[in-house]
Amino acid sequence: MGANTDVLERNAESLRTAARRVQDIRTLAQRAVAELQASWNGSDLMRLTHQWEQQAAPLLAGAAASLDSCAAQLRGQSAAQRVASGRDGGSSAIRPMLITPPMAPPTRGSPADNATWWGSLGTLQQQRVIREHPEWIGSRDGVSFTDRDLANRALLTVDRDRLLVERKRLETVLADDWSLGALTNNDAALDQVKDKLASISVIEASLASQGERQLLLLDMSQVRAQAAIANGNVQTADNVAVFVPGMTSNVTDTMKDYDTAMSHMQQRAQQESIRAHPTQASTTATVTWIGYQTPELGLDLINPDKSVASISTAKDGAANLVPFLRGIGASREHDPHLTLLGHSYGSTTAGLALRQETGVDDAVFFGSPGLGTDHIQDLKLAPGHAYYVEARRDPVGDTGVFGIDPSHLGGMEHASARTSTVVDPVTGEIRHFTESTGHSSYLVDKSTSQYNMSIVVAGVPDRRVYDSGEGIGDVLSWPIPGTY
Repeated sequence: MGANTDVLERNAESLRTAARRVQDIRTLAQRAVAELQASWNGSDLMRLTHQWEQQAAPLLAGAAASLDSCAAQLRGQSAAQRVASGRDGGSSAIRPMLITPPMAPPTRGSPADNATWWGSLGTLQQQRVIREHPEWIGSRDGVSFTDRDLANRALLTVDRDRLLVERKRLETVLADDWSLGALTNNDAALDQVKDKLASISVIEASLASQGERQLLLLDMSQVRAQAAIANGNVQTADNVAVFVPGMTSNVTDTMKDYDTAMSHMQQRAQQESIRAHPTQASTTATVTWIGYQTPELGLDLINPDKSVASISTAKDGAANLVPFLRGIGASREHDPHLTLLGHSYGSTTAGLALRQETGVDDAVFFGSPGLGTDHIQDLKLAPGHAYYVEARRDPVGDTGVFGIDPSHLGGMEHASARTSTVVDPVTGEIRHFTESTGHSSYLVDKSTSQYNMSIVVAGVPDRRVYDSGEGIGDVLSWPIPGTY
């Protein structure tokens, strides 16, 4: 006997309403904590703030996300039951339930085209796509990120099952191969399959972490897995930040750490928004985007198309990044304040992407070997909305391999990575931030560099700590007049 679809729909709506109530509770509690922070100081406040940020707030966000997920599952079950039974919920008035099959997405459609297509489908058609054709929308820029998340989570299971079958096949083939793959590519293929299975485990671990997560991109078609994971809700957040990492970044080895760093960035940006606007604090979502095959060490170093010394891979990454960024605005009713964060080779990828219209409002580059240009005017950003952070003893930031050293770009705004003390202009609160040194510590929690990024993400860059970041390496990297 099939389930009563009317009951399923009513329960789904009840769960959705409950999810909104939990979100409202979280918002009210956030404001209450902000009011306390504005009028209270001391160890008790620090303890309360820590409990809120690390325990209560993530639990409420997770509860709301779980309720939304359950509601979506019930709606999907209802749609499936209607299709299977051909009845309207098993009610006394039995009549055929005619659902027009969803139209396939446009071939090579732009984010705007994809958004138009997705919006043209009815709710039941969209649910059917998520259930029967998740591959249509999982990585389709312009489609609602809420729906892409559901599709990509479904694809995780599909991809894992497929890869497990392929692993077993390759292991069987190699077991019967006297050369153990030396005369074929089967050994390398097996290594790639194992790496992708490991990447799925990393993605699942990140999605299971405290706080709201969304899986915005999942691509197993390349040599290495590609994925994008969000902290917060990209579909509704007032501020969205997309982080593009550089060389040797991949899902298996670095996604978990980057996701943690972006979780901290989300929390810090929201806190800075509260400090700046206690009664009108904005919400923030952060994204770790590993949507390209970053340069690796080893043999890639001597491959002219894959080497970190070549701009080729950055161009490929930018070609993927541009539609992803455009899709953020295309999928929403209102554009968010969008910030692009680029580190190392990822800053080159980000710089190349910004030579096209992307909807990005602010960009922060750090530890950059160059932005792919010698002129900041090439970036499609409003004047004064490109920021550069360079730490002491970061040799990469002075190379100027892909354009002149960003420290010397005219029109570039600068922010500090050194030890700093910040006094809140409203409350007088005094905070201390640590220095970032070298090439890989810019995102360390409670560092000055992280603070500066968080206030740009929060839309209050006037609160940044300034420092030119110039050292002896910048003297050596000073461009020769007339050569650019």
